[in-house]
Amino acid sequence: MLGMVGLALLAVPFAEAGRLDCGSRWLNRAELLVCDDPQLSRMEEVLARRLDGFAQRLNFGQYLGLRHWHAMWARQRGECEADRECILATYRAQSRLLDRLQRCVGARVAQRSCLRELVAGEGRSVRR
Repeated sequence: MLGMVGLALLAVPFAEAGRLDCGSRWLNRAELLVCDDPQLSRMEEVLARRLDGFAQRLNFGQYLGLRHWHAMWARQRGECEADRECILATYRAQSRLLDRLQRCVGARVAQRSCLRELVAGEGRSVRR
């Protein structure tokens, strides 16, 4: 059963699964601002494409970790409410983390420990 669920998750590109649906009627204030602001919308699109690119290069466990991390980040962005500067700061932090992730994915030998340390450190900062 878990194998079938895993295959179903992999069949949906990360960007589609994690992309902000601006047509939804259940958007929070931060998401509404992202949908209405061209710069924030572009940042959201770039983020979704980058995440999709990473998801294709990770194993299933790493992919699930990335999905969980993205959900935690989206929750943190939601806490910004309609504060544009706060939302911008979360996108910038997300971009910096993805830059570090890029280096981890490129480091074949130490990939597992690098990713584990990166996600653990980021998890601590999200909870603060």
